[in-house]
Amino acid sequence: MSTKIDATERLLNLVIALLGTRRGYSKSHLRKTINGYAGSVAAADKADAAFERMFERDKKVLLELGIPITHNGLPGTDPSDQVLYRIKPDDYRVPAIRLDETAMALVSLAANLWAGATLAGAAQAALRKIAARAATPWYEDETTSQSRVRTAETAFEPLWNALRSHHRVSFRYRNAGSAESTERTVEPWGLGSKYGQWYLSAFDVHKNEERSFRLSRITSEVAVHARETFDRPADFSMVPVLGRLGTETPATANIAVPTGTAHWLRSRNGTRILTDSPWGRPGWEVLRVSYREAELMADDVAAMGAAGLVLDPPALRDAVAARLQQAADTATQEVQGLDWNTPLPSNSGKQADTRDRLVRLLSMVPYLVANPGVEEHEVLAEFGISAAQWAKDRDTLNVTGLPGYFHGDLMDVTTAAGQVFIRDAETLASPLRLTQEEACSVLVGLRALTAVPGTRQAQSLHHAIDSVSAVAGDDAWLADAVVLELVAGAQMDTIAALQQAIVNSRACSITYLVRNRDELSERTVEPRRLFSIDSDWYVRAWCRRANGFRSFRVENIKDLSDAGTQEHEPSGRVSWEPDSGIYDPGSADVQVRISADNATARRLGPTYNAELFDLGNGMAGLVFLVGDTAMLGPLMARLGGRAQVVSPASAREAAAAWLSEATCSYDAVGETVRPVPSVDG
Repeated sequence: MSTKIDATERLLNLVIALLGTRRGYSKSHLRKTINGYAGSVAAADKADAAFERMFERDKKVLLELGIPITHNGLPGTDPSDQVLYRIKPDDYRVPAIRLDETAMALVSLAANLWAGATLAGAAQAALRKIAARAATPWYEDETTSQSRVRTAETAFEPLWNALRSHHRVSFRYRNAGSAESTERTVEPWGLGSKYGQWYLSAFDVHKNEERSFRLSRITSEVAVHARETFDRPADFSMVPVLGRLGTETPATANIAVPTGTAHWLRSRNGTRILTDSPWGRPGWEVLRVSYREAELMADDVAAMGAAGLVLDPPALRDAVAARLQQAADTATQEVQGLDWNTPLPSNSGKQADTRDRLVRLLSMVPYLVANPGVEEHEVLAEFGISAAQWAKDRDTLNVTGLPGYFHGDLMDVTTAAGQVFIRDAETLASPLRLTQEEACSVLVGLRALTAVPGTRQAQSLHHAIDSVSAVAGDDAWLADAVVLELVAGAQMDTIAALQQAIVNSRACSITYLVRNRDELSERTVEPRRLFSIDSDWYVRAWCRRANGFRSFRVENIKDLSDAGTQEHEPSGRVSWEPDSGIYDPGSADVQVRISADNATARRLGPTYNAELFDLGNGMAGLVFLVGDTAMLGPLMARLGGRAQVVSPASAREAAAAWLSEATCSYDAVGETVRPVPSVDG
């Protein structure tokens, strides 16, 4: 037989052969019978060495996927016949797991946290396997809250892989408030998401101490030292690391604002009006505000433009002024000749390789066995593959099977009238045990859900955590190293109240801050569903004033009280999908185009449900609808020169004028805007 067999096909044949034998096969037997191992007789010595390397490499790949190959000694004269290899079914398949429908729904909710993120595929594979072994279907129809966590930072994937494999990494990093980057070599201990940002906890090799790094401040590619490993502290947990973030003593700032404006500043804990400030301007007053994250505060104040002037501290004032100056400079740059015809390639995370495809095929077989006659388009959607990939996978399945490869040995996948059937696949009918990634993705999601207030299924949630932990076995350690904080403490009470209103079908009277207009409005809403993107929470509700469904950001709800029984009966289920966007388009909305660097564009895209285009030279274009183009100036200020409005021309000119006025406002109070480079928020 030819040795030029697709690696996935060879590995799949090896798994089927070793799983389908009770006694085991010798190495020489595997070499003779497994497609892809047979060597050339003319070059026997070289073929022997090539086979040994290939077989050892294949065993390592399978072990990394959680498929251990056992071996037993056997007396004999030929060394290649003295050891018998096999895969024990109990080592291969997911153990039976007992979950009721409520617990299964929570597992589904946890897995779907990662939709569109690096771990999306692993989470969905885990959900499929757990559901198969629990013999329980999963649905989200009755869930009243949904969350999504993004991994847009390019550093996430290499750091995630290094964390799993215990490899050192190197990268350039910019400290908060610094314009310069320095080289760091670290040993990754954990990853966590808080405030909508991803953080790495690691041992800094050169500083000889544990440090935390925000991924958005990594300014270079992450180099993984694949040949260097380290011992991670066995008792390390990412939970206390995230807990320490934001607990330092807050800083204070004096910010001048027009009287009766800046509602978001006034509503912050600890904000007060300074009556003895030496600074004065008719119709203005000075607010003393506390904050912890200087960069995030600078972003927020920059978005106020000329309606907010930082008087002190100087570092915050200069950071705001720098953002405004850079945004104003960028706003006047040439934007002609941009090509808006090439979609920006997906940045879903890890690149597919032989192991990924093998895992997919090992998951696909039990799925097809359990769902005879499933529609072909459902298979493509379930596994996130194209028609071309499906055709290739189907062809591979049809040429793999038990050694001998005769009729009845090979699997048989057929399609009739758009329905898919599989035969002779009993060996792989049970789902493969959870991989390390799969177990981690679900466990991290389940643990994150424990912090969401108003959870009525607490007992089912903890039962699901215990059950999945038992299935994960030794790989459960990774779930202690990766942590999501879905809810900020300040929003807990509001989310809990909204959750209760949904459960009891109650309406709510709210005072809502329309941030881009700095306007407080009174609304009566009928909450139906809560959802979050990273740590930003929204409530989907029927707004009686707008006479339609709207999404309200929870942190902008300033007051909330009961308003009686809900009156509106929706015609269908009130849902939220990750690709549907947060904001509701209106008939008078304006389509705008913005250019930004790739990283910024990928972060903004999901928020505005934007189409992304590749503009070349590391730049991307965003096309989306806005109800009020006045929000573009503050958005550009917040981004500090990393983006600019391209069209329509009127919106571009208005944003440029707004930024120019904001920049001049800092010069008007005698401040010199120094050329401080933009920093990531």
